[in-house]
Amino acid sequence: MTVYRKISLLMLVVFLLIYLLGAMLYTQQARHDVQRELNGVAGLAQSLASPGSLPDSMVSSMRHLTAAGDTGSRDSEVPVWFSKLIAGESSRPLVNGWQVDPADEVEEIWEGFLLISGAYAIGMGLCFLALFVMVGRGMRTLASLSEAMGAVSAGQLTSRLPRQGEKELDALVCRFNSMAGALESEQQTVSRLLNELLQLQDREREHIARVLHDDLGQYLTGIRAQARSLLYDPDLSDRQKQQARDLADYCETIQKHFRHLLQDLHPLVMEQLGLGSAIRHLTEQWQQLSGLECRLAMDERLPEFSGEQQTHLYRFLQEALNNISRHANASCATLAVARNDKELSIEVRDDGVGNDQLPGNAGLGLRSMCERARCLGGEVKFLSRLGEGTRIRLAVPLSPGTGGVS
Repeated sequence: MTVYRKISLLMLVVFLLIYLLGAMLYTQQARHDVQRELNGVAGLAQSLASPGSLPDSMVSSMRHLTAAGDTGSRDSEVPVWFSKLIAGESSRPLVNGWQVDPADEVEEIWEGFLLISGAYAIGMGLCFLALFVMVGRGMRTLASLSEAMGAVSAGQLTSRLPRQGEKELDALVCRFNSMAGALESEQQTVSRLLNELLQLQDREREHIARVLHDDLGQYLTGIRAQARSLLYDPDLSDRQKQQARDLADYCETIQKHFRHLLQDLHPLVMEQLGLGSAIRHLTEQWQQLSGLECRLAMDERLPEFSGEQQTHLYRFLQEALNNISRHANASCATLAVARNDKELSIEVRDDGVGNDQLPGNAGLGLRSMCERARCLGGEVKFLSRLGEGTRIRLAVPLSPGTGGVS
């Protein structure tokens, strides 16, 4: 039951009790007044001459007195039950040929009772109308508050409510706005820190990749070259030459995995050939390492992203593909990159087991994807059902005419 109905029922019960109490007091006072009026009229009848000695016009104009034996009926709108309630036990003495009759007094009391009941009904109706207006206004504020809280729970922390005229509702609204503002400030702080953390992580990866490439890579190349040169030394035995050959092969294997590690840490191909080539190289490398098929459909007209934006997009795709190989138990993945005048649309899909709890149980990888999407100014959606695979959609809006991120 709604609050308005509960309050209305409570007020209706109170009004009815007050009305019944007032009606009881009114009827008791009316019975007393009728009896007192009849006693006064009986004294008047003693001082009057008999009805037969008076003109008929005077007899008919007398209040509360009728000629004895007069059986003429008077039109009355007073209900019988009300007449019995008010004058049922009142005495009607016969005095000097006059019959005392309280009908006129009862009719006046009935008219007053109707007038008071009507005024009471109008007042009760106005009270219910005022209650409806005030409760309706309060409920509208509460409904707006509920919608705003739902928006906040969905992540829309910019939701605010207008000030209210009522002090209590305004205090509630002010507390909500203050809470939403604090949450928005905290979210901005967390997002800023996470963005800085991602940038620091990318810079550290780039630094490690360059150090490994410039130092360790050169040492491996030198060891491999020296091992190969030992194969042509006539002073070495066949066993020593075989060891040198094995050492060169080991170096080649290490360099192969080393290149994959460097590509994972920092995609040098993106700096040299651009984002499109980096995405192709990413899918090829992922297929080799995971053993799964990756179908790539990519628009050649990619936007002109900055270096930081390219890194965010590349890491987003890298995390999406790595999640497929780790958790999806899939046999195939599809990566589609399309562009129109308004946005860059990216979809990563797999035919794996799916997850009904996604993204509710999101880990650090999915959270980093969401933050990278936010850094790109885009919106990411995770669509997954148990047994139906997973789809990840990223939409990055583009500024008109420039081809960059808006």
